[in-house]
Amino acid sequence: MCGEKDKKKYFVFIKKKFLIFFILFSLTSFEVLAANRFWVAPNDGTTKYYDDDANWSNVSGGAGGFSAPVQTDIVTFDNGSSVTCTIRRLAKALQLKLKSNFNGTVKINNNKTLRITEHLAIYNGSTLELGNDSQLYTNKKTSYIYSGGTLSAANAKKVQFYAVLVIQNGGTFSAPSKQTVFKGGFRNSGTLTHNNGTIIFAPKDFQTYQVETGGTGTGKEFYNVIKSGKKRLKMNGDMQVNDFKINKGVWDVNGNDLYVKGNYTVNATNRREHTNPDGSTSVIFNGTSDQTITAFNSNATPSFENLTIKNTSGVVSFATHAVGIDGTLTIDSGATLDIEGNNFDATTLVNNGTLQLQGGETITIPDGGKDTNSGTITYDGSGSYTDLEYGNDYYNLTFNSTGTYALGGNLNVDGALTITDGTLDVSSDNRSINV
Repeated sequence: MCGEKDKKKYFVFIKKKFLIFFILFSLTSFEVLAANRFWVAPNDGTTKYYDDDANWSNVSGGAGGFSAPVQTDIVTFDNGSSVTCTIRRLAKALQLKLKSNFNGTVKINNNKTLRITEHLAIYNGSTLELGNDSQLYTNKKTSYIYSGGTLSAANAKKVQFYAVLVIQNGGTFSAPSKQTVFKGGFRNSGTLTHNNGTIIFAPKDFQTYQVETGGTGTGKEFYNVIKSGKKRLKMNGDMQVNDFKINKGVWDVNGNDLYVKGNYTVNATNRREHTNPDGSTSVIFNGTSDQTITAFNSNATPSFENLTIKNTSGVVSFATHAVGIDGTLTIDSGATLDIEGNNFDATTLVNNGTLQLQGGETITIPDGGKDTNSGTITYDGSGSYTDLEYGNDYYNLTFNSTGTYALGGNLNVDGALTITDGTLDVSSDNRSINV
């Protein structure tokens, strides 16, 4: 019996050794098969294609006639030819390098795809241009757009970087008006043109990838941003977006400010804008039309560290959830925040604009944190209310509703009391109004 067991153990041992050898052999064979391909197409006035063997050599400036690139080949465009390369069917490469001495264009035709097993590098004077509904995929390692290099993809269907994309100072990425996906990080010291497209950040592993925005000015702004995937993503630098949505995972603002021109949607426990406790970071709403806020809130994880309303052309409103602000709610002059019947709490309110509520909500701000020296509180509810939820002390107080409001104490208004519509009932308990 022992002999039989020993034989079985021996055969298992041999099988494991063979499997390891097979894997190592396969990986080695993959590396051995990797080849260099250089673009050497002649300038004879005809269109030159990526899949044509005649346009490729195994050395820079060499004779053509070598096989067109496959997924194991390092593909280089340099001074061997500056003729435009056209991709007319699915194209592949291990690496794709558009050198500065190429000074030309690689063009992906409409509805065609380029897949790069590792990474992309575009140098000064060179351009990778994507046609209508074309697609570009990189798989691993960091891709670069160097100074003077251009990735032109405004009309593409999708561009995806599986690791990190670095845009160096002077480099340009004109992103698809449809979709760009980052499975890793993003670093922008150059120019990003968003073309009103959606950028999806979906980190692929447990590394803490960063979004290095380069600031919020021209060439740095994003349009619609979606955070997907369970892994954490960290901001490095202030960020300007249009719509902002977190589907999964943690978006760590990391002490930076997030500017939002559109709508903000973060609505589950593991889907939150996050920073360290007592941080100075703020989410700033600076749109030019109505904006909505859907933000998860709990005692352990408030919706915002600080919230600032700068939009003076539209109303910013809470959509469906209570909102918690760990620090300060700031409403700028001319701006309006409508809490739309949702509860909210904050440590401090700085109100130079208008805070609008129905009256049946629960507002939790410590007495010392309420602003009674500036701004307007507006009630717009349709029910009957036994007191004023914000309290009895105001700077400007406005009623613009179909409801009826009773006083829970003597009313003090240091500025203007305005009743546009609705009823202020002072008949009970002999309340006084001091204006």
